[in-house]
Amino acid sequence: MSAAVPTGQPHHVLPTVTTDPVVVAAIAADLDAAGFTVERVDALWGAEAAASLHRGTRVAALRALAARDTSPLTTLATLFVLGLPVARSDVERAFPTAGLDGVLAAGLLRTGDDGRVFPTVDLRPYAFVDDLGAGSWWIVSDLGELALGTALGEEHVLGIGGASTTLSGLQVPVRVRRVLDLGTGCGIQALHARRFADQVVATDISQRALDIARFNAALNGVDGIELRLGSLFEPVAGERFDRIVSNPPFVITPRREGVPSYEYRDGGMVGDALVE
Repeated sequence: MSAAVPTGQPHHVLPTVTTDPVVVAAIAADLDAAGFTVERVDALWGAEAAASLHRGTRVAALRALAARDTSPLTTLATLFVLGLPVARSDVERAFPTAGLDGVLAAGLLRTGDDGRVFPTVDLRPYAFVDDLGAGSWWIVSDLGELALGTALGEEHVLGIGGASTTLSGLQVPVRVRRVLDLGTGCGIQALHARRFADQVVATDISQRALDIARFNAALNGVDGIELRLGSLFEPVAGERFDRIVSNPPFVITPRREGVPSYEYRDGGMVGDALVE
């Protein structure tokens, strides 16, 4: 949950994420070659630092990385997990296939005035086990307040949290034809649903969420997910589905001056109207 935003505090300008298939495939190849996995990233800084990151502090992780030589894996973890800038030469070594220009064009990075390269999104490995066995993906979402050092934008797209993993673990592992993911966000539930469905329709009121969900599907080579813009059941009116999954907004945001209307927390409504 993000903190309330003081009146007048600036918001982060969100980048455009694009899904050129050639560039996305090249990025995936570089992430794979670097060994950008949950196990290897956790091993970079150890269990204690990993636990600290979950509590919103990266001091222990930074201390651990300071003792290591720069490698593509270290560069990727520093950029996309810790949300910190790195030298241009390090990024070029980390993305030999996509190239820095390719990753910049995809909207995952930006260059700073000082020549360093900054992340524009959070990108981290994700591992899971379901009835089909073990699996892993890379999931893009928006940078959090720790990385930004400022308030979140109103169109902020959340990554994977406790509610996400709980719901994904509760999805019924029985093969069906069509599944609806209502309010897809970064697309994590749609990706899980696709493992047990011929087709998934994923909806959201946020065009940015749909763009990121589309990128995540492409990055992980998952097809069969159709993305539609709109509120609740409007984008699928008159259609039938074998299963519906949803991780809806459930945090009530105060309605007062200076507090943004976050799409991921309000769903375009006020108070608990969406859950109601």
